[in-house]
Amino acid sequence: MLFRGIYRLLVLLQLVIGIAGFLLSALILGERINVGLQPFSAMFMAFILGVVSLCVHEGGHYLGAKWTGMTVLSMRVLAWEIQPLQRGWKARWSRRAKGQPLAGYVIAVHPPRQPLRRAMLVFTLMGPLLNLLVAGLCLALFALLGGEFAALVLALGVSNLATGLANLVPTVAPGRVSDGAGFLAWLCKPDERGQALANPRLMALGVAGTQAEDLPSADLEALSAQSMPAPLSALGYRLCTRQNKADWAGAVALGDELEAMLATHPLVLKPYMVLLSILRAELAFSRAMLERDARELSDYLFNEEIDWYAPSFRPRCLALRAAVAGDASQVTLCMEQAVHLARNSQDRSLGPREERLAGYIQALLTAPASSAALPDPVSRAAAVTGSN
Repeated sequence: MLFRGIYRLLVLLQLVIGIAGFLLSALILGERINVGLQPFSAMFMAFILGVVSLCVHEGGHYLGAKWTGMTVLSMRVLAWEIQPLQRGWKARWSRRAKGQPLAGYVIAVHPPRQPLRRAMLVFTLMGPLLNLLVAGLCLALFALLGGEFAALVLALGVSNLATGLANLVPTVAPGRVSDGAGFLAWLCKPDERGQALANPRLMALGVAGTQAEDLPSADLEALSAQSMPAPLSALGYRLCTRQNKADWAGAVALGDELEAMLATHPLVLKPYMVLLSILRAELAFSRAMLERDARELSDYLFNEEIDWYAPSFRPRCLALRAAVAGDASQVTLCMEQAVHLARNSQDRSLGPREERLAGYIQALLTAPASSAALPDPVSRAAAVTGSN
């Protein structure tokens, strides 16, 4: 009961800091800047400064990740989502899904052969620290400036100060752990080789280029034993392993296991539903490869979420459709696109995987319809990807 009471006080403190920062910024703007329609104009400007402070905060996490050599996979500020690529960036405007943090996030993985704890301490702390640094600079500038611009600078400083302090308060909510709570957790020296950190280790190896079949089996077993959605991720690794080995019957068999898993542990949060839709789409692809029948690969499989998180899936399915139809030129065109998209991802395991799958798909053009196994795809994949 004592710990629960303390936790509620911390949540209340975090809420008070956030609200106080917004109201104080609006008060400063309303008193010093006259643009009419008060107090609504001041509140609107305070909201804009809050968004700027949030961008500073997530930018701090991004800089912390780059400083420690981590690979940034995704970033979000309110409804604006960004994915860094090998060459360039891609961005989209999307509504916040249930279970996602309201403000924003940065998802990054550490280099697999470097200590995770140090990287996570820097990564976690850099967000609020950059807010506090900007707040300090704004307060220093305010002392040197005058007029309405000085008021704007002061309000920005207050907004950044509130954002930094609120994020340092240690709280945990569904789908969100504050930076203060995360920093304390890593400060307590968790066992970096323990089962609890199996998923970060697997992600780090995959992003560095390790194929699913070469991942440590002990970590995969540990991931399967954790609470949802970890078993979904573990099943995804096993599905990739069987696809990489052209074990289409084994891949399709995982569909029954998936449905049994969902019957026992139903999903309720939308981010996990995206993972589930990708798994079901890959199972449909595996059935099409097994049966040499692309009718299941209809347009219902292709949606905005899959195109965003697995952009090579659509052209790969289109290549399989073309292979079943005997259109060799279309197969080459679509697989070149799939491999190109995979190679441009920050996940370095995706390019070689798509090259291997390209070989299996091209083999359909010459393999007998009754063939249960496909020839080794290495030489065929080289033909597909040689022009990239």
